[in-house]
Amino acid sequence: MSDREPTAAREPAPSTSVCPRPRPRFAGRRVTDLSTVAGSVIWLGLVAGTIDGTIPIAPVALYVALAALVLIPLGFGVVEIPRDGTAVTVPYRAAVVGQGPAALALVAALAAPQGSLVAVALTLPWLCVTGAIALCGLGRLTARGGGPLPELAIDAGLLYVPVAATFLCMHAAGVSLRFAPIIVLLTGVHFHYAGFALPLVVGLTGRILTGDDGTFPAAITGRATAAATVVIVVGILLIAVGITFSPLVEAVAVIAFTIAVAGFAIRLLRDVVPAVARLPGLLLAVAALSICWTMALALAFASASLPGTPSLITIPEMIRWHGSVNAFGFALPALLAVRLLEE
Repeated sequence: MSDREPTAAREPAPSTSVCPRPRPRFAGRRVTDLSTVAGSVIWLGLVAGTIDGTIPIAPVALYVALAALVLIPLGFGVVEIPRDGTAVTVPYRAAVVGQGPAALALVAALAAPQGSLVAVALTLPWLCVTGAIALCGLGRLTARGGGPLPELAIDAGLLYVPVAATFLCMHAAGVSLRFAPIIVLLTGVHFHYAGFALPLVVGLTGRILTGDDGTFPAAITGRATAAATVVIVVGILLIAVGITFSPLVEAVAVIAFTIAVAGFAIRLLRDVVPAVARLPGLLLAVAALSICWTMALALAFASASLPGTPSLITIPEMIRWHGSVNAFGFALPALLAVRLLEE
C-alpha cells in the first residue's frame, strides 16, 4: 500500500457504469438530507416521550423508528440511481418523497395496539416505500448488467429493505407463525440494520478498496475482501433461513457471517480510514470497532441454538448491547461517514 499515487490531480472515476439520476432538492438541499434532519428531531422527541411515559413505544421500537426516520433516508440519499430508462423514475420519486410520511405512519403503528386493523394499515405505507427502494435496487442491477461486487452489495441492501417492512407488518398484525412475537419484531429490526445499512456500507467503502471511486489508482483489495463481501450479502439471508428451519444452518451462517464482517472491519481500519479525510475516517473507525463487538455478541447468542449449548446472552441483553451498539456505534457513524465522503 506504500505505492499509492497522489490523488489531488486525478479525476474521480464513476462508481457505476451508468449516469446517475440527479437527486431531488428542496431549497437547495437534498430531500433525503432534509428528511434525515427532520427524522432525527422527531426521533429525539420519541425518546423524550418514552422516558416520561407520554408515548407508549417499547425500546425495541425505538430502533425501528431510528432506522425509518434517520438511517433509511441517510443511506438511500448516497446511492446513485441510473438516469437512463423510466422504469425507476416513479419508484425513485416515491421512495424519496414518500419516505418521511411513511416513516411517521410506521412510528404511529408501533404505538398502536398489536393485532389491530389500524396498526396494520399504518405499516402499509412503509411497505410501499421499501418496495420502491427495492425497485431502485433492481433498476441499478439491470442497468449495469451485473457486478462489480461493491455495487452488488449496495443493490442487496436496497433489495433487503422490504423484508424488514414485511416482518413489521406481520408484527403489527399479530402474526408470529411459530416464533415468539418478539422474534418477528427483531427480524424487522435486523433487516433494517444488517440487511440495509451493513451491505450499503460494505459496498460504498468497498469502492475505495477496489479503486472504483478514484481514491486509489488501482485496486488494493483481494480475494479475501471479495469473499467477505459475498458472505456478508448472502449470510444475511442464510441466517434468517437457519433461524426458521435449522439451528445448524443458523450456527454455521452466523460463524461465517461474523468472520466476514470482522475481516471487512479490519480492512476498513487498515486501508480505508487512513485514506480518507479525518472526520469520516474517525466515524468509520468507530463503526469498524463497534461492529466487531456486536458480531462477537451475535456469535455468543447464536451458539445457544445448538443442542446442549448453554445460553451465553439473553434476548434483553442482546437488545441492550447488540442493538444499541449496532445503531449508534456502527450504522449511524458509518452512514454519516459515507455521506461526508460525497462532499
